[in-house]
Amino acid sequence: MEMNEGFFDYYEISTVGKIFLAGVAAAALGKMSNIKIKGTQAEIEALKSALLASKAFQEELNREDASVQSIMDKLHLKNVTAQNFEEKLGVPWPL
Repeated sequence: MEMNEGFFDYYEISTVGKIFLAGVAAAALGKMSNIKIKGTQAEIEALKSALLASKAFQEELNREDASVQSIMDKLHLKNVTAQNFEEKLGVPWPL
């Protein structure tokens, strides 16, 4: 995923929020990230689930022997966890 300038403008978030989301994106891509997260257990679980589902979807897209069905299954899971994230935190899942 390419983070073009203006990517986060839609979300109208602070600089700290942008740094946080960049760290989340790095974690989703398997890069090192040193982020500490505070929130309710439900919020943290929603974040964790959405992050893991997004990562699984990206990995499935990159898998040479992935089928259309396996990609659609991972996309469905990503969409379900993104919806849960939005319900718990009140903002759309940005990845």
